[in-house]
Amino acid sequence: MRRDLLVLTLALAAVTGTVSHAGKAGEVRKDAFRLLNEGVAAYNRAEYAAAIVPLQKAAAASLNSFGAHYFLGLALAGDRRYTEAVAAYTIALDLEPNHLQANVSTGDAWLSLGDTDEALPYYVRAAKLRPEYAPALDGIARVWEATADEEKAIALFGRALASDKGFAPAYTHLGDLYLRAGKLDEAVKLLVEAVTIRPDFGAGLNRLASAYGRLGFNNEAVATIRKAIELEPKDPAHRVTLGEVLLGMGVLAGSEASFEAAIAIDPAQPKGRAGLAEIARRRGDYPKALEHIDRALSDARLPRRNRDELTAQRAAIVAERDLAASLEAAIASGFASAADRAALSGVEAARGRFDRAAELLSSAQPEGADRERLAFYLFRAGRFREAHELYATLAREAKRADLEVNDGASLARQGDDAKAKQAFERALAIDPAQPLAQLYLANALLRMGDTQAATSTYRAFLGAYPNGASAEQVRRVLAELAPEAKP
Repeated sequence: MRRDLLVLTLALAAVTGTVSHAGKAGEVRKDAFRLLNEGVAAYNRAEYAAAIVPLQKAAAASLNSFGAHYFLGLALAGDRRYTEAVAAYTIALDLEPNHLQANVSTGDAWLSLGDTDEALPYYVRAAKLRPEYAPALDGIARVWEATADEEKAIALFGRALASDKGFAPAYTHLGDLYLRAGKLDEAVKLLVEAVTIRPDFGAGLNRLASAYGRLGFNNEAVATIRKAIELEPKDPAHRVTLGEVLLGMGVLAGSEASFEAAIAIDPAQPKGRAGLAEIARRRGDYPKALEHIDRALSDARLPRRNRDELTAQRAAIVAERDLAASLEAAIASGFASAADRAALSGVEAARGRFDRAAELLSSAQPEGADRERLAFYLFRAGRFREAHELYATLAREAKRADLEVNDGASLARQGDDAKAKQAFERALAIDPAQPLAQLYLANALLRMGDTQAATSTYRAFLGAYPNGASAEQVRRVLAELAPEAKP
């Protein structure tokens, strides 16, 4: 990587040297200034590809212009051309080695390339130039997170926030760390703080929308990411997040439209292509799914982490395609075994086609764990009466709390809250600490109009399970039921 960077840097310097002699010195400086302004204006409009050409010309016409090389690096990074961005930043830092943000930006580019060893020294240099400089501490924290040292990362993010309580990116990055770790309630608090400090901070709104989506707060998730899109309409990442939220909701058409909007901005956007590949896979269109993956993989700008993720996704699609083709052929021949039908039911369930999955598994005369799987498929297919009948039988046979919970959920979806309540109570008689039984019992009591009992049960649940997505949902319910005694 260093050798490639040296070649890029020397090539850029060579171009600079040839062009700087053209024309009169005054005219050259005037033209360089015009090109710099043009490029910076395009960069500020988030038109990164359009900004690159005038900035390249400005840098070539003015060898000693820190601004031309620095903004060229920013534009290249915005266009995901991180190796070239590092080359431009290198020249900028040769001109102004103590420029704080240029050091941080260089670290960011190396980090985007997945090279933590190269990234760290630039953040450290910035931190030495200005002790406790929040962007530098934030960068060091992201290096530790990338190397799986979450304890150090959290400590450094904390120092960044202590240094500058108004530095929204640190709230966002720490919130994103918690989001990936599944600590959703902590993530939401930090991300809300980020967008409270900076209501126009698109990255914070983006991650907050993801957190809301993970919590099941779908309306908040969609509204939040739409605000980010409104603020930064040319950032494809926001369209990707909307696509992911809608995909999680099962709204395939809307999700597809959002992913398409992302790749309209950046045709090789890796997560946009990955999202479209997932939708095609769920529809059983494996050639289209692989076409999207291969289009993303063909992009030379693709960082290693994205390449690894897409390569793994491609392998999984190919494996599922081949398995599905083999199983479908066996069923079409009339000689499929029960194991073939059970295996194909798993493929159909993975596509979200639970009705066919249930039919296939039912025809395989399931035994043991496959009976539980069939009950789950029936529930997901919306066949709640059949799911209840099977879950009730399984619960009587096994005397397991989780099966009573699932039976109660099936009854609740049929609208029979009284019988659902009884099932949840049976679950708690088997296992008094069963979390979903407590939560669903409170929900049933609330639907039945027993607000006092529901509130008490919700509080008991929150006392036992104060963290996680369900806890955050319960806090919101309690805030509505008893706002004067918000937990």
